[in-house]
Amino acid sequence: MKKFKESLKLAKLAKISNGKLILIENLNINSVSTLEEADKTSLAFYQNKKFHNSFLQSKAGVILIPKDENISGLPKRNYILCEKPYFSFLMAVSYFLEKEKIQISGQNIHPNASIDSSVKLPKNIRIAANVIIEKNVEFGNNIEIEANTIVKNNSQIGDNSHIFPNVTIYQEVSIGKNVHIHAGCVIGSDGFGYLWDGKKHRKIPQIGKVIIEDNVELGANVTVDRGTLGDTIIREGSKIDNLVQIGHNVILGKNSIVCAQSGIAGSSEIGENTILAGQVGVADHIKVGKNVTVAAKSGVSKNVPNGKTIFGYPATDAHLQRRMIASLRELPKMRKILHRLIEEEKNGTKK
Repeated sequence: MKKFKESLKLAKLAKISNGKLILIENLNINSVSTLEEADKTSLAFYQNKKFHNSFLQSKAGVILIPKDENISGLPKRNYILCEKPYFSFLMAVSYFLEKEKIQISGQNIHPNASIDSSVKLPKNIRIAANVIIEKNVEFGNNIEIEANTIVKNNSQIGDNSHIFPNVTIYQEVSIGKNVHIHAGCVIGSDGFGYLWDGKKHRKIPQIGKVIIEDNVELGANVTVDRGTLGDTIIREGSKIDNLVQIGHNVILGKNSIVCAQSGIAGSSEIGENTILAGQVGVADHIKVGKNVTVAAKSGVSKNVPNGKTIFGYPATDAHLQRRMIASLRELPKMRKILHRLIEEEKNGTKK
């Protein structure tokens, strides 16, 4: 259960949740919770039938439920009827969190921060202890940069962006508006480029940039390499989970999802609205189309057309992969038949 300072009346909560209130008892709500942990101050939600018993026994002050739910047989209590209860629940949680958020007002700069004299600070910015801002960094307004972060020369950070602790932003990185970069990320480090000259690996200079467009979120310990010549680009609205590696010159399409421990090798292009599940590997110079889903632990070794769902190693069309997996179960039986046929052939008894 998460409690908040502000309490909401049920009518207000229904409006925020875009739902219809069924009122039994007037209450004020100041917390959000699971069905099991809820009390009379709590908002909870129900939409999955496997939690039906928890739903019936819940002590929540109000529960978001599907709008087509038959309430005549339900316990008499407060409900809010919604199109999508979980989505409405998230809207309510976001409202509470926004009210709790400490607004950035003025230039709140920790005395231990180091900011180059060439940097023009915006009207509203918060910079925490031990932050280093190098030459010619440009900021939008309402920026928060947490402790021990480094922003190197000639980088830009757009309006309403939040950089969490211990982030390293290399030179000439462009970060858009409403971007969240979580702790431990490294943005703009050299791409992994070497050329074998017959005696040793010679480093290929990495002189491209990283461009992160608006409304992107990077989870903890994500690394995004700068381009070799062109740029590495994370398109608008993409969300990247923890511990993801984005190689040099990768283009990640708009509104794509990359889940934890995935890696995209250099110069690959991922289409918009694509989902890479956990521990997916994409080889270099691959083109993955739009609206593609790649299942967990898959290895993508060739181009993928739009709209495909693939999995396995190497990743293959999901329907074909399922048939192949089903066929594997028949191998022991097929092996016995094969050996019998070989013996019959050898003994001249084959019919």
